[in-house]
Amino acid sequence: MRMHALCFALLCSGTAAAQAPAPAAPPPGQTVSFVACPIYRDTDAGRKSGCWLADDPNGSRFDITFGPVKPQVGRMVAVEGVTTDAATEPSTPCGGAVLTPVRIAVLPESCARTIIPAEAHPGRPSKSPPELLKPAHEPRTLPPPPYDTRVFTIYFEHGRDFLIYQYAEVIIEKIVLYAKASGAKRVSIEGFAATEPWSVPSARGNWTLREPARLARRRAEMVAEALRRLGVPEDSLNVSWQAAATASAELEGGKLPESSKRRVVITVTP
Repeated sequence: MRMHALCFALLCSGTAAAQAPAPAAPPPGQTVSFVACPIYRDTDAGRKSGCWLADDPNGSRFDITFGPVKPQVGRMVAVEGVTTDAATEPSTPCGGAVLTPVRIAVLPESCARTIIPAEAHPGRPSKSPPELLKPAHEPRTLPPPPYDTRVFTIYFEHGRDFLIYQYAEVIIEKIVLYAKASGAKRVSIEGFAATEPWSVPSARGNWTLREPARLARRRAEMVAEALRRLGVPEDSLNVSWQAAATASAELEGGKLPESSKRRVVITVTP
């Protein structure tokens, strides 16, 4: 009798857990940040249509596909993004609340390689970025006057000085074309690093992320080298860096304060 009662209790608790509703996502427009092991949903809406998901420490599942950097299966990621209004994103084709804008950073720590099937989620057809670099053989059009001092900003992943593919090169070409068209006398390049501790929750407890001060210099020098190679005169370049960065409102209207600290600011002065 006691064995039957125990089995019945286990079955009931298992049924209740299976029927428990999923945790509600935060309200629209809220900035969320967390560290998680990414999940790849293998949908079939055409080439590159798979979805990237991540679960926050409360168990809410988010769609992080729209970030300019994609996760890697088996590597932890730091996520910072804004929950989307249902009126803007009425469906969840990937099976998670959509974060957009969103930035992720691939961390060195490993985790389980998690790939899940479509499970009736359609995914999204792959779309090209709104701006793509033209092939080298195609002619470029110089920006027209007036030529005033203009500021450009390039953002980076946490802990890295790499120029993000299909993102940074578009901005760098704009800088080069504007410098050439305006006859720039000075191109100032200032690097920043997020050296202040950033405490991020995860299912394993809080993570503290901070960048070394030397990364500010490495980022500035990386951008300066790219501009040199594309023809910006050496004598017009002025390279500097700051060990600690404050949050900038320039990245998505200030909605991603931590991601905005990892940047290089380029000022072109005719």
